[in-house]
Amino acid sequence: MILLIGGHQRSGTTLLQTLCHLHPEIGLTNEFGNFTYLGHSFNEYARHVWTRWRRVQGMLAFDVADSGSTQRMKFKNLAFIVRHLYFLRQQCGGTAVTPAALEAIYHRMFPGVKVIGDKWPHYLYRMNKFVKEDDLVRLVIYRDCRDVASSTLVKARTSWKNSDWVGNMDTAEKIATRWVRAIEIMETHADKLVILQYEALMHEPAKELQRISEAIGVNPAGFPPDMIDPGSIGKYQKGLTPEELGTILKVAGPTMERLGYLS
Repeated sequence: MILLIGGHQRSGTTLLQTLCHLHPEIGLTNEFGNFTYLGHSFNEYARHVWTRWRRVQGMLAFDVADSGSTQRMKFKNLAFIVRHLYFLRQQCGGTAVTPAALEAIYHRMFPGVKVIGDKWPHYLYRMNKFVKEDDLVRLVIYRDCRDVASSTLVKARTSWKNSDWVGNMDTAEKIATRWVRAIEIMETHADKLVILQYEALMHEPAKELQRISEAIGVNPAGFPPDMIDPGSIGKYQKGLTPEELGTILKVAGPTMERLGYLS
């Protein structure tokens, strides 16, 4: 089984990836982004994967087990890609890359697991492609736009500030607009997604992790019980200026109200 995790940045995708990484029945890569290139030829797929490595370098680890210093992650990511493409070439030759081919090589790279896949926030924005694939479980998480904006702005002003894409998410208005679009995509494809609300996961972790377990066929007891911290809810009250909060409510207010955040 293949699991894809997506959602707006700072909505809880990293938490979900961590929970899944620590589950003994799940082998998940971290922001590899490779499932975007399903249906491409092997050569096209390989070119995109190398582009992804050049962009990421050592900013994160494609395999969370390789986390460490920037230099360590850079070379571990390089080794990961070489091994990944070697296995994939053996699996599919020059034919198009399929979910079955990726599932087979993931099982070689993560032996002994039942579920494989990748977490990348941007999968949500390509959901019109993924809902056409029968072999994928698509898990989307969403969160209060105010907390998303507050957390995203902190990142945009610190660890993300030199990224070439941060200009898309460096103001409250841009983030709120992008968040609304994410929710609209999620609602459009709701019948083909497993949808998780961040706040529900914080307040009722056992119930929500049970839902995930049933969707992907794993034992819910495998998820670590001590990873959930509801203290992250409502941090926008200290992280946003009144002007930023007003902008968010102007742009995203109707959508937030529809989801119960303003009731």
